[in-house]
Amino acid sequence: MKRIFTFFLFLLFTYASVDAQYYMIDDSQAKTNPGGLNKDSEFPSGGGLPTGWTSVLTPGATPKWSANKTIPFSFKFNGVTSTSYKISNSGVLTFDVATTKIPDFERVALPSTTVPNRSVCILGLGGIGSNDIVFSKTFGTAPNRQHWLFFTSYGYGGTTISDGTNYCYWSIVLEETTNNIYIVDQRSNGYDNANFVSLGVQIDSANAIVVPGSPDYASTVGFDATPANNAYFSFIPGTQPKYDISMLSISTSQYQVAGDVTVTSVFRNLGTETITDLEFNYVSDLGTPVAQNVTGLNIAPFATATLSHNVPLNLATGTHLVEAYMDRLNKVNVDSRPNNDRASKSIFVMAKFEQRLPLFEIFSSSTCGPCTPANANYKSITDLKDNTKYVDIKYQQDFPGTGDPYRTTESVNRRGYYAINSIPRTEINGGWDGNGNSFTEQLFDDALSIPAFYTLNGSYTYNETDKSFKANVKFSPLFDDPGSKLYVAILEKITYFNATTNGETEFHSLMKKMLPTEAGTVLTKRGVLAQDSLSFSYKFNGQYRLPSDGTAANIINLATEHSVEDFNNLYVIAWIQGNDKQVYQAANLVKSTTVGVNDNFASFENVEVFPNPSSDIVKISVNVKETNTILSTIIDGTGNVVRSKASKLASGQNTIEYNIKDLPQGSYNIMIFDEKNNSSVQGFVKI
Repeated sequence: MKRIFTFFLFLLFTYASVDAQYYMIDDSQAKTNPGGLNKDSEFPSGGGLPTGWTSVLTPGATPKWSANKTIPFSFKFNGVTSTSYKISNSGVLTFDVATTKIPDFERVALPSTTVPNRSVCILGLGGIGSNDIVFSKTFGTAPNRQHWLFFTSYGYGGTTISDGTNYCYWSIVLEETTNNIYIVDQRSNGYDNANFVSLGVQIDSANAIVVPGSPDYASTVGFDATPANNAYFSFIPGTQPKYDISMLSISTSQYQVAGDVTVTSVFRNLGTETITDLEFNYVSDLGTPVAQNVTGLNIAPFATATLSHNVPLNLATGTHLVEAYMDRLNKVNVDSRPNNDRASKSIFVMAKFEQRLPLFEIFSSSTCGPCTPANANYKSITDLKDNTKYVDIKYQQDFPGTGDPYRTTESVNRRGYYAINSIPRTEINGGWDGNGNSFTEQLFDDALSIPAFYTLNGSYTYNETDKSFKANVKFSPLFDDPGSKLYVAILEKITYFNATTNGETEFHSLMKKMLPTEAGTVLTKRGVLAQDSLSFSYKFNGQYRLPSDGTAANIINLATEHSVEDFNNLYVIAWIQGNDKQVYQAANLVKSTTVGVNDNFASFENVEVFPNPSSDIVKISVNVKETNTILSTIIDGTGNVVRSKASKLASGQNTIEYNIKDLPQGSYNIMIFDEKNNSSVQGFVKI
């Protein structure tokens, strides 16, 4: 009886060992995350990390384990159910939560006796810097969830510390139902090829499945903080099947004009058999499958292929769900792993193509240190672009610290619309959400390449007599719009006086007022290509005031005052945004007329400050058209008024003089007003 029981245990162990193994698929060219569930941007804590992430492990000068953590769903490692794990700041996740063995920061070849059994390794990472934190987050819905362990802003080994210029981001992913394990290479910058890691899954000290190149594997991704450049490696339980087609994508453009559309699919052969023929199927809007038999193929194991269906899909305007899958592999064979068999895509169909003007919304503050390089980065890219081909708007905020003097309730509420909790932050067409330092020319070009879903244009007038604006906006939907809003805003092209602590001295495209408010205007449903228009008006009240900071106690009251430095630099923009926050089109409105000029045109012109730079005396030359009292102020780089005087000037050329010997060196602005509140801004440097 004992011999029979021993033999039974042997058979059970043998079966488990055969069944419980992994094979590895190299997805280093994926340019996405596994399964597409995690769409979060890749930033550190306090620097733009999206909500929902939980700290699992803080940094340490020596290798250490986290506390034991519960896996949020049923998961098997090597065929054995695992309920918890722990993770090290040296890049190892282990399901052997009882182990006291802690891998060093230095990478080793796998398998290794220095690594616990039942472990997943990105060995060679070093979480020793103050911002090197491991976070966890679960994506998706049961039974198809993924649990991510995210190494943020890490260094390599026990000596390199991420510092804003040198950093790397990696993740280990556990997947529900499939029991797949993924190692994801997400973001890297600054490190040279001397920084390597050992990647793989270690069953025990004698068995491991490793990524080729380990222990000297070097990151292949760049600094893009989105999943668009990511690489990953898949560790799949079992042995590689004979027939397994992985549908990677439907490559048909997401945006189409109504009519015939060709369905094109990209797929990969993950089986051991070469595919010579198959049946290519697509389904539109959960309808009847359309099949095509394709022969004469030669798709080797792990090779990728692209096929276009020979029966076009006829689509009307609107959004359509298209799915594609392969069947009857080599005429008769069924795919062994059905969980990766289908690719789907929402196709957006319009009545016609319309060139898009992308909308870039920037959230910033003159008290935000990281905002300075972010704004400089944005300007360096957009300065090379035609400014009639895009629309941008900047919302100054009430943090960090005391915040920007030019923040308004509307600018803060717009931040709340996107649930933004950190700056610098940029929203592109209401979709891409990321740290402004990660804005790239490619992102600009990508945004420009998406066709518009509305036609949108308009004009505005400005009345100098009462400082009022009137705008008329015309629009027409190019699809059956389920619901959207029209937003209109008055912007100031450049400001100076809100400079405070971050080193910036000028600020561009600042939102001054949204019409009627930041809530926008709901557009009633109308037919495709139906033309409509809306009109808006606004009057700037009172006099200019420079708040001392952006706190609630000092905020501008738009009912009685304003923060416009130069009314001649104001302009109007508009955009249409869907209920899903997607921006359908944006526009720079055209200034049609300036009214009231005969009655209330600025009483001065040809303002010049000299000498510039100056060490002792600065003079303001101004041509006054008629006798008028001119108020002049000198404002330092922090926004404080350091000199001020009122001068009654006769018509003709006049000079206002200031002694500046006692002023500190640096940049200053001079602002002048006439009795009708017309203004002008000039800068100078004290040396």
